[in-house]
Amino acid sequence: MIDTDHNSFPIVIIGAGLAGLTAAAHLAERGIAPLVLEADQQWPGGRLSGGEPVTLEHQGCCWTFSDEHGIHAIWGGYSNLRATLERFTNTRLIPSPGEEWINRWRREVRVIEAGNAIRSRWIPAPFHYLQLLFHPGIWQTITPLDFLSLPGFLFSMLWTVGFDPLREQSALDGLTMDDYFHLWTPNLKATFVGLANNLLAAPSEEISLTALIAALRFYTIMRRDAWTMQYFPAPPHDCLLTPLIERIEQSGGQVLYGVTATRLERQSEGWRVVAEDARAQGLRSLHGDHIILAMQPPAAQRLLRISLDTHPEAASIVFPGAVRNATIRLWFDREPRPGTPGGMFTGDFLPDNFFWLHRLYDDFGTWSAETGGSAIEVHLYTGKNILEQPDNVLLIQTLDEVQRAFPELRGHLIHHTIRRNSLNHSRFRVPTRSSLWLETPWPGITACGDWIGYDTPSFWMERSVTTAIAAANRVLTAQGLEPFPLQNPPPAEPFARGLGAAVGAFRATIGRGVVATARRMRRS
Repeated sequence: MIDTDHNSFPIVIIGAGLAGLTAAAHLAERGIAPLVLEADQQWPGGRLSGGEPVTLEHQGCCWTFSDEHGIHAIWGGYSNLRATLERFTNTRLIPSPGEEWINRWRREVRVIEAGNAIRSRWIPAPFHYLQLLFHPGIWQTITPLDFLSLPGFLFSMLWTVGFDPLREQSALDGLTMDDYFHLWTPNLKATFVGLANNLLAAPSEEISLTALIAALRFYTIMRRDAWTMQYFPAPPHDCLLTPLIERIEQSGGQVLYGVTATRLERQSEGWRVVAEDARAQGLRSLHGDHIILAMQPPAAQRLLRISLDTHPEAASIVFPGAVRNATIRLWFDREPRPGTPGGMFTGDFLPDNFFWLHRLYDDFGTWSAETGGSAIEVHLYTGKNILEQPDNVLLIQTLDEVQRAFPELRGHLIHHTIRRNSLNHSRFRVPTRSSLWLETPWPGITACGDWIGYDTPSFWMERSVTTAIAAANRVLTAQGLEPFPLQNPPPAEPFARGLGAAVGAFRATIGRGVVATARRMRRS
């Protein structure tokens, strides 16, 4: 174990979220003992963090359930995350048999199983969403008026396949998600705005045009099988974070909890980290030969701009913001209709997605089998005006929405929890030259995370893991050690790739006409 009275370490990693722990575990695997600083006093992991168990008395028994920040799906393009699971854990992911798309337009609620339809082999990407037209349920969701959206739909698809914001490093600040749906009818727009909210885990007003296009390209538009989901068999704190921490500690490394970095100082060799230690109630001074920043944008911005040795460059860096969200769990004394383990709410629904816990986790499954009950988790990616409401108001609104989607559960609620997550979800901004990249302007400092600039099309957990491995590889290479392989997501399907090349050639011919057209539409 690290002697914490000795304050000099080969690697200091600031942040014990998925990115920080992944970088640390890969360094540990090559024999480098990292020191990881985590501001939370108990629960590492950021958006994968756990929480205090929840107890429920029902039918004369006391039941205990795990808690977490919120369930996460593992999508088809999460190649490096799957490699990390194989490398450090015994976790076996649960394949999703399908995903329901529950749409509410005014008072009408319609349900279709959209996941398998979109993954069908009949219509190639990027037009595979047209396969939903062969699903009987879709005709109860759309109206003849929605066919007026066809020109807008085609324009949006061509825009998506022919414009790669991440590769072009083009954020187009000022253009919003509304510009993408400008020519769509209100019903169809509301339906697909719900998809965007789920992909970006943010309210509509916090989603930029380029973030939406980049997310659509990675998650669904360029390949049909990109929308192939799996789930963790237990909270990620247990089946991912704990094995990573164990591997770090086995190498002699350590995770320090309740330690917040407050200042960085350049030294002749390496960096000095001044940190507040909540447990010791004082300041600590740590030296690292190399620093890996694995922090959320607001925290990274504060640290880099308050430190005199990093402030000059950090002052000109554009840091994305962060958003809050809420996770609500509802227990019922009966099961819902047969269906998929999860899905999304769109249209006029308040919640954004849902997961049936008793169909995913063993502790909930055992309770359901013995009592006949069920439990659902829903996520709210809405604005502050909704999230700042009292718990009882938020609960009533959410319960009403869930019972609209699953009317058989009306009157059967027996327990609930509300978890208001902190401001730790990045508001994704396409990295540009003004962003913070993996190779920072400061010698001896590397950055990783789901908002960091790096040559990858990936998002969220996959981007965190990809940049974390790349950051670890940079240290390993400097030490003369073997780096870890990095996997790229599968390429676009041939038709989507060819169409994208044609649109790209057209864009090159007319210059920036597409962007100019969007700006004119926005002004009109």
